[in-house]
Amino acid sequence: MKVLHYNQTAGVLAPLSDKVENIILECAPSKNVVAFYRYVCSRINEADPDIVHIYGAWDWHIGVVAYAAYIKNKALVYSPMRGIMSSVLEWNPIKRRFWQFVTYQYWLIRNAYVLIMQDSHEDGIFRTTKLRESGIEVLPEPSMIDEDVQKDFMFAIYNKTLDTNYKRYITPLEKQYVTAMVQLAVLDAGDQIAPPYIHNLSTRRIAFYAHDEDALEMMEEGARKLNMPMPELPEVTDDMRYPVGKRKPLGGFADKEVVKMIMASKKIGLKNLTLRHWAELYNMFRYVDFDEDQAAREIKKHGLKKTTLKIQDYLTELFFLKPGYNIL
Repeated sequence: MKVLHYNQTAGVLAPLSDKVENIILECAPSKNVVAFYRYVCSRINEADPDIVHIYGAWDWHIGVVAYAAYIKNKALVYSPMRGIMSSVLEWNPIKRRFWQFVTYQYWLIRNAYVLIMQDSHEDGIFRTTKLRESGIEVLPEPSMIDEDVQKDFMFAIYNKTLDTNYKRYITPLEKQYVTAMVQLAVLDAGDQIAPPYIHNLSTRRIAFYAHDEDALEMMEEGARKLNMPMPELPEVTDDMRYPVGKRKPLGGFADKEVVKMIMASKKIGLKNLTLRHWAELYNMFRYVDFDEDQAAREIKKHGLKKTTLKIQDYLTELFFLKPGYNIL
């Protein structure tokens, strides 16, 4: 894990964990926004960090670093260093800090995956002003614990940030492993499916992807059908990630009747369906005996023809659904 740190001044950074590769982005203030942006981008390209950690407030340089991290698709951690206190917030448009707030400071507060507060008072300012209510961590006070505990605290935050953003780092082979195991579970024994590639894959990223796709039980079934061992995957719980963005609905379809499933798919959105949803749709199209002519009439009646055709196309791509099992 690589973490690129940027501090607007030469002040003290949060404790740097020994368990990660820490890279310091040299403070090189410039009056030229474009030149500074290019400098930051070049350093990010050179270091290729997993996380960019920014310290400080009310300086346009940190806004540029945050924007560069966003453009380069890097996870962002932000430590205001007591800079966002009620005494320094300016809501008067005439004041300079108002324009700093609306141009970059507010964006940084809202878009960082986690904010690290120096103490509970600073944390309270954020919660009372409603600037941010989740994804906030309070750094343990140095007077209360030793530095090693603080370093472990920072490492835990970085790990949680990576777990929250695992989709940035998951490889095509890791995603294909989950898909292949689900295919093994739903297809007939006569269908020829090559055993998935299992070497040099991150079991942690696979575990999160399988959890979000609601696919763990099907993966285990696929392993049993192939009579092959499956790597031990860590258990995924809600407290392992920060609540950033929406996740796919788990649990499959409540009603397993074909038209109801297609209606539910349209309501959820095909892009939001999990592998479990697709497996249930495949099972319905392939193995359940229903009146296809009646289903086709119902589909046209409810304006589901376009959705059904898209479902059939994707099932053909994902699970090799044969044309004879299409409804339309």
